[in-house]
Amino acid sequence: MAMLKIYGQGRSRTFRVLWLCKESGIPYEHVPVSILVEGAQAKEDWYRRLNPNARVPTIEDDGFVMWESAAINLWLAEKYRSPLFPATIEGKGRMLQWAFFISNDVEGPMITMFQNRVVFPPEKRNPAAAEEADRRLRPALGVIDGALAGSGHLGVERWDMTDFVAASVLFTLQAMKYDLGGLPRLAAWLAASLDRPAAKEAIRLRG
Repeated sequence: MAMLKIYGQGRSRTFRVLWLCKESGIPYEHVPVSILVEGAQAKEDWYRRLNPNARVPTIEDDGFVMWESAAINLWLAEKYRSPLFPATIEGKGRMLQWAFFISNDVEGPMITMFQNRVVFPPEKRNPAAAEEADRRLRPALGVIDGALAGSGHLGVERWDMTDFVAASVLFTLQAMKYDLGGLPRLAAWLAASLDRPAAKEAIRLRG
């Protein structure tokens, strides 16, 4: 069987797939693909044949091609029987619940805020857009903080793929030094998640 190939830069959503592979012991070949620069490899024909959106990450596994980081990680975790994958149908349901919540309610405003406070050069930032994104994000983060009140994790029985999906996205909050004041459970959970050995390995690959 051909080795899994992961296309994309470490300093992108590709980080999430690299972290999952580290957590799960999945062997892979990392193929860096440049984005958001002049002459980006993601715009080249060979890459668009893999991912017509010209975004990263993309994977190729024994001839099967996928894009969209959350879908990739859920598929890889199930295929390779990751120790993080829930053992029960209830656990799988909880994993999907939080995966969709993070995608629909958290990632959009978080990225808008990150871009307009950190990524864009000062002259291109929109403070009003950042403030509005923060206003939308805060209640969603409160939902996560509340869910952690009982067990301290989002998985039904333990820190599992449910938590991984959320933490791999919320890593951006740490990267932008976002103030989690008033969200103590979320702050502690995220810090512990990113202190996992596999997370540290993947963070180093970001360069």
